Amino acid sequence: MLPIHSFEQEIIASLSTGNRLVLTAPTGSGKTTQLPQMLFSSGLCPGQIVVLQPRRLATRLVAQRVASEMKSPLGQLVGYQTRHDSRTTDETRVRFVTEGIFLRLLQSDPALPGVGAVVLDEFHERSLAADTVLAMLRVTQSSLRPDLKLVVMSATLDAAGVSAYLSCPSVTATGRTYPVDVRYLSQPSSAPAWDLAADALGALLARGDEGDVLIFMPGRYEIRRTIDACSRYASEHDIVLLPLHGELPPAEQDAAMSPRSQRRVIVSTNVAETSITIDGVRHVIDAGLARVNRFDPRRGINVLLIEPISRASADQRAGRAGRTAPGTCLRLWTEAEHRSRVAHETPEVQRLDLAQVLLQLLDMGIDDVASFPWLQPPPALAIAQAMSVLKLIGAVGDGEKLTPVGSLMARFPTHPRIARLLVEAARRGVGERAATWAALLGERDILLREQRQRHAEKASEADGPRSDFLVLENALSMARAARFDPGRCAAMGVQGNACREIDKTAQLLREACESVPTRSRARVSAERELPELLRCLLLAFPDHVAMRRSGQTLACGLVGNRRGELDPATVAQHVGPVLALDIREVGSGGGVKTVLSLVSELEHDWLAAECPERFAVKTVTLWNDDRRAVERVERVMFDDLILEEKLRPDSGIDAAQAAELLAEQIVTGRLRPAKWDASVEQWIARTRCASALFPERRLIGYDKDDLTVIAQEICAGATRWSQVEDRPCLNAVRDALSWDDQQFVEKMVPERIELPGGFKMKIEYQLGTPPKGRAKIQDFYGLSQTPTVAAGRQRVVLEILGPNYRPLQTTEDLAGFWANLYPTLRKELARKYPRHEWR
Repeated sequence: MLPIHSFEQEIIASLSTGNRLVLTAPTGSGKTTQLPQMLFSSGLCPGQIVVLQPRRLATRLVAQRVASEMKSPLGQLVGYQTRHDSRTTDETRVRFVTEGIFLRLLQSDPALPGVGAVVLDEFHERSLAADTVLAMLRVTQSSLRPDLKLVVMSATLDAAGVSAYLSCPSVTATGRTYPVDVRYLSQPSSAPAWDLAADALGALLARGDEGDVLIFMPGRYEIRRTIDACSRYASEHDIVLLPLHGELPPAEQDAAMSPRSQRRVIVSTNVAETSITIDGVRHVIDAGLARVNRFDPRRGINVLLIEPISRASADQRAGRAGRTAPGTCLRLWTEAEHRSRVAHETPEVQRLDLAQVLLQLLDMGIDDVASFPWLQPPPALAIAQAMSVLKLIGAVGDGEKLTPVGSLMARFPTHPRIARLLVEAARRGVGERAATWAALLGERDILLREQRQRHAEKASEADGPRSDFLVLENALSMARAARFDPGRCAAMGVQGNACREIDKTAQLLREACESVPTRSRARVSAERELPELLRCLLLAFPDHVAMRRSGQTLACGLVGNRRGELDPATVAQHVGPVLALDIREVGSGGGVKTVLSLVSELEHDWLAAECPERFAVKTVTLWNDDRRAVERVERVMFDDLILEEKLRPDSGIDAAQAAELLAEQIVTGRLRPAKWDASVEQWIARTRCASALFPERRLIGYDKDDLTVIAQEICAGATRWSQVEDRPCLNAVRDALSWDDQQFVEKMVPERIELPGGFKMKIEYQLGTPPKGRAKIQDFYGLSQTPTVAAGRQRVVLEILGPNYRPLQTTEDLAGFWANLYPTLRKELARKYPRHEWR
């Protein structure tokens, strides 16, 4: 008997008196396989029992296990449904489905006819689909189906928070686990995870520890590298190395799960972390990495990225070693690194793009998405950004209401941008090929890095607009011809398993396209097909348009006033507009540059035809640095991106605007008139000092606005710098003050001070420092006190020079100089310069 059976009566009693329950039970307790059977045998659920799983592999394997235990062929009493696979009949009573599939079921009919109970398993993973389903089921129970049973369960669930949200009881079941000896690396390592895992496996085998081994890696590539690295131990220790991930054919997945006479070393993604049990595993080696859903701003869609797992996930993985006997777990990171990891993963509702789920909610009639009853509401900014994307691609209109195009887009099980591509392509009769492009865009890359250039060279020879999609399309065709055999595909530089998944996805999207009404039944000609596809792609990604202006550089301008450069590997390198679906920032020489890839060539006419509201022709007056002149230019614009420029006659230039642009060159310091000299700068400095010393006078400070007005007066009537550079400036600068204020400045902060001997010492002013004067020592004879300006408010710093005009002393205390330093200095100077007067 499994531990969960001890709590069966409590579970059934709770659901007999209410329609909701939160169940927490540790891994290995049997909740995933046994709870659906308990609900079935209790008679509480007259309809179908639907169990949600976060992963396709677990969905199929758990369904197989439950069908076996209920002694029914898979697909009859017990069935399953995933994106690419389904085994159900009209007799199916227990159906295991992925969360995304069930969300679309809710979208088609929120009342869920024929469903008696819904179980959300592994809810602690907090996928966006699971959070949305939970909130929708709460709404459905409250308004349409009070009889519907709902169970939320997990091994590491915040039971109190969820039960409070659902206003329902919580049952905590205890499990049966064995101790697991958790170990860490002694010091951080930069070695690849597969090499660390191979070393750990070698040490484990050398110790003679019994039991199968489970190695966690983040993805298919890392699994393959790990198996290669561990293969040196296979013959010596009689072990079999088995991969386990969601992209494997079902037969290979089953092979990894099935007991065998040889000792198994199973290298798996996080599909083995929860839901499914692999009998015989006593040891876990954990790379501590997983592919995590994140919003990718490069493509504007959600993608999987490799990231360190949380401490909670690490504990889940370690628990796999203690299901049937004491075990061990080696974590391929240090204990200090473990403490620095986050406790739990951030819920997807807090970190993913919400455009797709908002589109689904709008399609279900939920117009006020901001007040949707989330368990944990997403940030308001995330909702606003998602809604702006839906508006951008025409899914919603005024009042954030779904448009007819948006209603068609909501039928597609994909991101709204990709759905926009498919809807438009289906309308124009190119939906079949667009489905392939959409699958290539939404899934991971299929080309091996070292073979990318070879594939690109073939596609660049094609006629018509060039596109990186043609490269991927050709590679997919090669893989299809090879029947997706991994070895044959790898020899061609293609990832066979990835191509198989893309082929399945493309077929699914083709079927969805069939529901979109077409504009014409006539088949699109081969010449028109590619341009039509690119025009459809433009409608889905209008904010990804770029412009390459010169064949001498890969630099491009981008919508949004951004700059970037084409990836050298792209085949789309014409001078003109392009559409870059992958826009990423990479480090470069200590800085960051924006690289554009997954690029397609566009034509100017398409931009105006497909996005007329974004297309405009404007005449602007601007400054030309090369010609040093103000010009009228006619610009063809796509949003803020300049597509073309033509010089217009100078005769139409507005004089005031020309003066503003010329003045800007002066104020910013980019150009300076010849007569904007030291006298002008000193007048400005004197006035600023007077303003600081006499705040009550309220003099202007020659700030940027003041200087702009003055510069415009200097530049009045001119359109070229040659007409300005020799114009007088001082009077225009002085005349910014009234006559009385000018006289006040002249008096309070004089340009020169006459010394007793008749020498007029020039005073240099600079705001923030005392004014400064310099003269020979003999010129100061007869002056006992330091001179001042500003009616005595400010002393002048004196630089006293010797007969050779080199400084002898800098002081604000002339009396102290005469009394203390001069007697000694005079004797030395008199000997050195006997012909000079020394008093």
